[in-house]
Amino acid sequence: MDMTSEKVATRSRGRPRDADIDRRIIDAARTLLAEGGYHALAFDSISQMTDIPRSMIYRRWPTKAHLANEIATGGGESFPDVIDRDGLKAQVALLAGQIFERYRRPDIGAAAVGVIASTQGDRALQAELQHDSERDARARMASIVDKGKAAGLIAGDCDPDTLFDMMVGTLLYRALFSLETPPADYVERVTHLVVDGVAIRDER
Repeated sequence: MDMTSEKVATRSRGRPRDADIDRRIIDAARTLLAEGGYHALAFDSISQMTDIPRSMIYRRWPTKAHLANEIATGGGESFPDVIDRDGLKAQVALLAGQIFERYRRPDIGAAAVGVIASTQGDRALQAELQHDSERDARARMASIVDKGKAAGLIAGDCDPDTLFDMMVGTLLYRALFSLETPPADYVERVTHLVVDGVAIRDER
């Protein structure tokens, strides 16, 4: 389920928001980001593309960083949780694949990089835009790790926050910033290294 409109509506006050207007704005923003990057994202351009007045866009997202963050973090995706059913390797592979493929999308990648750059040095704005999504993602990772430990699949000293940093940091760097073309089996390579690092070892 796409949670973008739901998240936006939660912030609104007064009359209910028009979900169709929200969708048209976001669709136009995605097009601008995919075709021209973060610098191409402008409320004037969105207004011209959609015939929606700039004032209506500003009422929904006060800056383009807020709108880009909606695109970078929205969509209702949460970390897949299949460790009980499919085991550790399948869990890590699904998680790595979801992160990597999501941020390789031109619109999401441009939105994420733009938000990082435009909020650099502004910790208050970073917290406003990123705190909830990061908190929720870390909690989801902790839940998966706890299940893996309970099932005897993950070593007891595995710290979920460190695992989160290693996986998300590695995959986002390669998807967003590296100039090297990733090998076709990049997700499989990351999966192998993570599983090898967190799995319980047979000491015999």
